[in-house]
Amino acid sequence: MKNSNYTVMKKISILLFAFVAALCFNACIEDEDPTFVLEQEQTEGPLIVSANSTIALTKENENLQGFTLVWEDAQYNVNTPISYTIQAAAAGTDFANPLEVAVTTDRFYSWTIGELNSLAILLELEPDNEASFELRVVSSLGTNGGASITSNPVALTVTPYSTIIVTRNLFLVGNTVDTNKDGVANNDDWNNGATNTYLFRDPDNSNIFYFRGFFEFNDGENEFKLLENKGAWQPQWGLDGGGFTSSDILGGDPGAFTIGSSGYYELIVNIDELTHELNAIDITGATEYTTIGFIGSARTGDDTGWGGDDTDLIQSPFNPHIWYAENVTLFDGALKFRHSNDWPGNWGGSTPLTGQATTEGNPPDTPVIAGTYDIWFNDLDGRYIFVPRN
Repeated sequence: MKNSNYTVMKKISILLFAFVAALCFNACIEDEDPTFVLEQEQTEGPLIVSANSTIALTKENENLQGFTLVWEDAQYNVNTPISYTIQAAAAGTDFANPLEVAVTTDRFYSWTIGELNSLAILLELEPDNEASFELRVVSSLGTNGGASITSNPVALTVTPYSTIIVTRNLFLVGNTVDTNKDGVANNDDWNNGATNTYLFRDPDNSNIFYFRGFFEFNDGENEFKLLENKGAWQPQWGLDGGGFTSSDILGGDPGAFTIGSSGYYELIVNIDELTHELNAIDITGATEYTTIGFIGSARTGDDTGWGGDDTDLIQSPFNPHIWYAENVTLFDGALKFRHSNDWPGNWGGSTPLTGQATTEGNPPDTPVIAGTYDIWFNDLDGRYIFVPRN
């Protein structure tokens, strides 16, 4: 009987050891950031076999295939899928601030002419000037960049053409703002598909937005939010516990911004750092203009656009310092904003699509990329934004 009990206990011990070993093995393979031990040191990363190239970029051929990046497989001594991250950077920067283009498990990646052009613009290569940018591939194991190795770079020489890069925009909705432009703010202005007033995006940081304007407090109606896409409630931006956030981050709708009384406010938000400022401002002494319009070659595609009367903007009936025009087709060229159809008072900015115009001295001509836009202008601070129409 003693030997029988010993045998049973021995079997139980073996089973317990096997169970604990299995748990340890599972815990290791389910770790979110696994550490792989290679049998021998890997000293060479993926090898790009595509050659340095000069590629003609033309808008007429934007849908044609432009370039395919091909590389040889990185060799790791473990049996696990390899992930490849494609990075891009302006030539000569040594990838100090690389732009992540794509992640793939394939050993090739293709761009159309239009996609290459957009990539060049995002890397801040100037339109109509020949320049180069570089591509490289970073291989890694697992989902968290384990055992990453960088490939050799390949250079592409291009001459970008002017194009519109689709960028996130924010507009106002709520019962403190006039979205339907009937001159009053109330609950009818919780309307995501009206003539909603846009915030003005920073020309140097696409994550920062500004707005100076009037907000109305009516019998407890003191709320507003920010939306991105006309006709859609998501994503929406607002507050949670006093902090700036979005529905994408929360997984549900954020709370609204609120004001304590009617008046002019300055709103600044950063959708990357999740910061916001909303402060009352004093605009005593600000001029209320009767007319503001724009003039320039962007109206016609040639210098005749600088002649004749301005193309008038519409003055908001709710906020006399906000001006807009919808569904305006413009040509490659330039324009200036001005009041009273005359030159003594004109605004010009140095950046396309969005910026802050000045009246100082002889203002610059505001550059325009051909397209159809909704145009918004704020005469309190000279900010402007051209919102591309789909």
